Amino acid sequence: MRIDRDRSSENTQIRTSRKTMDNENARRVYVDKEKIQPSLYDLPVEIFLHICSFLDGVTLVHSLSRVCSKFYLILMDDSLWKARINHIWPDVSYTLLRPVITARIDKQFWKLSCIEIEKETALWEQQDSMEKLEFGTTILVDVILLRNVNEITYIVGASDDNLVYYKLLSHEEIPSCKGKKYSSQSIFAHNSAIRDLTAINNTIYSCSFDETVKSWELTNTGLLWKSTYNLHREDRLDSSLWCMSSCRETNLFATGSFYGTVHVFDSRSGDRSIATYRPHSVIVTKLAMNAEHILSVSKDNTMSVWDQRAGRTMKSITFPGEGVPMSVSMRRDWVFIGDSRAKLHLVNPNNFEVVESYSTKHTEDITGVRLTHGCLITSSMDRTVRIWSPTDPPKPIATLHTKFGIFSMDYLNDTLAVSGCNKIVVWRPKTTCKTKHQLL
Repeated sequence: MRIDRDRSSENTQIRTSRKTMDNENARRVYVDKEKIQPSLYDLPVEIFLHICSFLDGVTLVHSLSRVCSKFYLILMDDSLWKARINHIWPDVSYTLLRPVITARIDKQFWKLSCIEIEKETALWEQQDSMEKLEFGTTILVDVILLRNVNEITYIVGASDDNLVYYKLLSHEEIPSCKGKKYSSQSIFAHNSAIRDLTAINNTIYSCSFDETVKSWELTNTGLLWKSTYNLHREDRLDSSLWCMSSCRETNLFATGSFYGTVHVFDSRSGDRSIATYRPHSVIVTKLAMNAEHILSVSKDNTMSVWDQRAGRTMKSITFPGEGVPMSVSMRRDWVFIGDSRAKLHLVNPNNFEVVESYSTKHTEDITGVRLTHGCLITSSMDRTVRIWSPTDPPKPIATLHTKFGIFSMDYLNDTLAVSGCNKIVVWRPKTTCKTKHQLL
């Protein structure tokens, strides 16, 4: 009986102890819950998106979306990025460079486009974000080309029968070079005036009135001659070359002549043209090409489209109005053409029809057009460069002024260069530009 009483007393103590422990644990849990603060993960989607509206696109895509699967799923929605772009330019119908659904990269098209749009808009809207460099030359520079090799920017210019080579020094190199911001070199290249330049990777191609095309290797120490391409003997009467374009994917380049003929070359095989056709009756003012087509515009006020696979002219159209097409920028999704009446013509490369023609604030010939995912750039003989949104219609972002009519313009990696008369002017970022956050 005594043993039973002892066991009963022991069980009572155990139950009392367990009850005390349970109460203590419950109290601790209650206290811990009071101390817990709501995290970003626990916020409603609407509040999360509002917080995202104060962050730039780079941070959202490359940092926040990688925190967890929930953030990734929210930030991968295309409608989010379309709304973000629409907030930047609320009165436009769509961005010009729209995706092709079958392309793998198009799964990120709207995100990457928004990043570029925010970056370019902030870059050009902030007047003090760009450094302006002016190069004085003793000769007239008709055409320039920007290239980037090993993170170093080079400018190759053509003046009469010479090639002019500039190496832009980085901000870190300038102090050690006594404040000088570039190094230069000039070489005798052709026996007559050089009319245009193009490039495939680190190889520069120049065409001239001397009936030849020459290739040059771009190195840290200058330009080195590689080879000379000659036209067929039967083409010599028509060999005053005027303009050039190239396609890196196919390693092909083409030249347009003073008499309306286009010559196509393969940079990998021989020094002779692989195709010749005559789409125009007078001078070919500009060429643009990709893996499938060669687009040429002429002073006869027409545009011709050559199908490279079929080896024939697939279309020829006449431009509206009296302006002569002077400059071309062709991307996968759209083609922009600037004319001598300061108008921009938007062409759909699926059917090569003129979709729209825009009036610009330029007052003279549009001599250069560059269309990117982030902006549209035009240069003119009226001494201005204008930065536009890549939208329909283009919206003005900034206007840059020079003291000369602009003959040529190129844009690469946030660096813009123009040439005219005896000067080259370059705009490049002073430092990494801080993106102005846009609300969703």
